[in-house]
Amino acid sequence: MHRFTFNPETLAPQTTTLILDKGEKLNFWNSLDVTYKPPITLGFYITIKAEKEPPTEIFCDALNPTLTFMSSTIEKDNYIDKSWKIARMNCELGPIEEKQAVTITATPKADGIGTLQVNGLILELKH
Repeated sequence: MHRFTFNPETLAPQTTTLILDKGEKLNFWNSLDVTYKPPITLGFYITIKAEKEPPTEIFCDALNPTLTFMSSTIEKDNYIDKSWKIARMNCELGPIEEKQAVTITATPKADGIGTLQVNGLILELKH
């Protein structure tokens, strides 16, 4: 449905508008290539705003998905290198009650006292 490709330097928020049909669900997937020293968290704060409704906020943990494809994790000298082609995160929206346009804003956020280097970060919205 939509792909957000984030600039590793800034990780600036991105916004899109989608038309969702009644009964549709949104699943959140990511692709990433990061090196970090724990403790650290990396996730997406996602705000979904439909007309005449209060916004819905969802947090998706980018580093602990439920399913990954073509993934690699290397631990060396207290650092962890993680990468995967695509991974399903443990968060979703829906089913939608009626057909509507929604504005979706995704903001990547890292937290913790560890260090993080982002080489690549993509968020995908799928049915």
